[in-house]
Amino acid sequence: MRFREKEIKLKDGTACTLRSPNENDAEKMIEYLKMTSEETHFMVRYAEEINITIDKEIEIIKDNLNSSQNMMIAAFVNNELAGNAGISCVRNHIKLKHRAVFGISIKEKYWNNGIGNALIKEIIEQAQQIGYEQIELGVFSDNKKAVALYKKHGFEVWGNTKNAFKLKDGTYRDEIIMGRILFSV
Repeated sequence: MRFREKEIKLKDGTACTLRSPNENDAEKMIEYLKMTSEETHFMVRYAEEINITIDKEIEIIKDNLNSSQNMMIAAFVNNELAGNAGISCVRNHIKLKHRAVFGISIKEKYWNNGIGNALIKEIIEQAQQIGYEQIELGVFSDNKKAVALYKKHGFEVWGNTKNAFKLKDGTYRDEIIMGRILFSV
């Protein structure tokens, strides 16, 4: 699904464009994913595990643009990809298609400047328009800023998965399962 382009101002007054990524952004998207995976352990994959081709990324972008259930919204500052968020259907089965899964990442140099707030707000609105009844996410238990941000936007803790992530240094992190009910029928 395509998100209509929108201009916002960040906390520091910088202009930021929110829009759906397109085919021309494929290479930027891959580099962005690698960079954000290097900056923090809060991403599910390490940078070296990201081996997606530009052609495959273009296919993913096109699938999202043509989907009635999935959407990506990217944040660009001075044409630099600064943040990205997306929702997708848990599964397109009658019993599950009311549920959307949500993911978001922001480049570290853009943390605490309002991009996360803007992306989450737009994702929630888009999820409601699509017809999802709830949005779900998983977050590293030690990512306190993200947990606080999600709670600010109405997400609640729904559970916990013990030792969900094992880092290279051999330590474990629990995953906090969070969700937000959008509306019920």
